[in-house]
Amino acid sequence: MIPGKAPSEAEQREFIRQIDYHSQQKETVLLFFDACHLLHNVVNARMWQPRGKKGTIAIKSNTGRKRINILGALDIADLSTHITLTEETCNAERVIQFLQKVRGAYPDAKIVFVLDNARYNYAKATRAFAEENNILLLFLPPYAPNLNLIERLWKFAKKHLVNNNYHDEFSQFVDAADTFFNNLGDYYQELESLMTQKFQIIHAE
Repeated sequence: MIPGKAPSEAEQREFIRQIDYHSQQKETVLLFFDACHLLHNVVNARMWQPRGKKGTIAIKSNTGRKRINILGALDIADLSTHITLTEETCNAERVIQFLQKVRGAYPDAKIVFVLDNARYNYAKATRAFAEENNILLLFLPPYAPNLNLIERLWKFAKKHLVNNNYHDEFSQFVDAADTFFNNLGDYYQELESLMTQKFQIIHAE
């Protein structure tokens, strides 16, 4: 594989086959895992405005660089999620704590995590904990975020939390994120159509 290039179509389809296989196994929970980092600032996004109407909407912005680090796992069988919000740096220790949390939620099942090749995911300690606790780490092909369905949830979250959305204080931003992820059921119909196992295949150049 050429560094920096998407995997071939054949490699992507083979990985999708593995996802389909694990999703059909009895007493197995398939989870799509990733970390997301939300900066406490507004992202200017396009907004609809009636033709011919003058003026634009001014949105405040923040000057700080604080951010929320989010560890999340998505179970597309029922669209349930496991979320940890933290200001601490995402590292192997934090990932292991998250795996332990999820292990407690499914005490009797084999767990399959679909995840990328970030250093903290692939760390020796992370892989050792997973092996000891009947957790299979199914690593994505490099440069293939299109095969991790939780990426769609992160995009959905950013749309609601930072796109044209101003939070004066960082604590208000944290509260908004916490409320959003604790009430994802309010968006079930939107998420149901979004979180399907219809994967986009990236065509390598």
